[in-house]
Amino acid sequence: MANSNRDIIFFIGAGFSRNAGLPMMSEFGTEAKKDHYGLAKHASADRESGLFRHAAPMLVEAAETFELFQVFMQRAYTLKNIDINNLETVFSIAEVLVESGQRNVYLNGQVYLMNQLVNDIQLWLWKIYQQLPILNLARKTDGELYNRFFELVASAKIAHRITVLSTNYDIVYEYLAWKHEIPCAYPITWDKQFGAGHGSAPYIWQNDSCDDKTIVCKLHGGVNFFEDSSMEDGKLFVASDLGDKNQIGKSGVWEEKPAILAVDAIWNIRKKYGNGFTPTIIPPSYAKLSRRPWLRTLWNTALEALKNAKTIIFIGYSIPDSDGFMRALIHGAMAQKTHDTLPSVYVVDPCEETHKRYKAIFNTSLKGLEPQNLESAIINGLPDILKKLP
Repeated sequence: MANSNRDIIFFIGAGFSRNAGLPMMSEFGTEAKKDHYGLAKHASADRESGLFRHAAPMLVEAAETFELFQVFMQRAYTLKNIDINNLETVFSIAEVLVESGQRNVYLNGQVYLMNQLVNDIQLWLWKIYQQLPILNLARKTDGELYNRFFELVASAKIAHRITVLSTNYDIVYEYLAWKHEIPCAYPITWDKQFGAGHGSAPYIWQNDSCDDKTIVCKLHGGVNFFEDSSMEDGKLFVASDLGDKNQIGKSGVWEEKPAILAVDAIWNIRKKYGNGFTPTIIPPSYAKLSRRPWLRTLWNTALEALKNAKTIIFIGYSIPDSDGFMRALIHGAMAQKTHDTLPSVYVVDPCEETHKRYKAIFNTSLKGLEPQNLESAIINGLPDILKKLP
């Protein structure tokens, strides 16, 4: 994995995936409600026809649990302005209750075990971020934007120099990079036999072949990361397989697309490996590094990448005040750099407030861009930056 020329970082957040049709954290509750309604309606209509997705009952139940917990949070009578639609708020409160030893909670007059509640929230998170709407012709999303982005990266011939630090749960970057013949690898190992479908060729590799590939560090886990909740061994399973000519449950054939994108992928995984297999999605407020060696490896890789970086390009990451752990990572890395090794830092984000936050953190190494979205940056800004890379 050692590569002295790996000196470019793409630090991507939810804004990078927004054009793919995936919600920001602050929009999660609103989007989730739409998906819950659609899934429940679909389940009711298809039950008699036999087209009913195998995963639908567990997903609808997870959605209902999530919404009950939203109502529970609104009962904080002494607090104001609790944003129950914000993923970070909901997930972090649930995790705090678990980590502090809370064993159960009353939702709508029923007792829910906290561990099961968190598993349900993770499952519903999986359902929302597992999809890739740009592959659905019925959804109006901008797939062409990503074609232009990855064509720009490919033409610059810098893929082997890039480390992607991602706070996203989705697989937008690694899958679309593969589609544009830019292979990516996670700097960790996992069980090679694990698959969401039938174990066909991978679209993402692991750390035994990182040198000539873009490294992707998913710092909060992801929809293709799984752990067995019935075991406490910290072992990670990654669904890296492409769909083949075999159906995945009642989701149909997913040939040449990641098998994890099928709605019945979660049903297929639990059918093959057991009901304990749960999506490994880490709360955005902190990371449990001590219990997950693979997660510690990802964060260590991120730290080393930031220390060695000559160029850092933040894309769609708003660097929120609440994400203290991520800010600490950046500060810890920058503190180890000398004046003559400071990186050039660029920010692709349309929000002026986001740029103000970056200016409050970075000093003379902050170069811009001016507030603009990814589409604008691809046309005016990123091409020149990539051409002038040292």
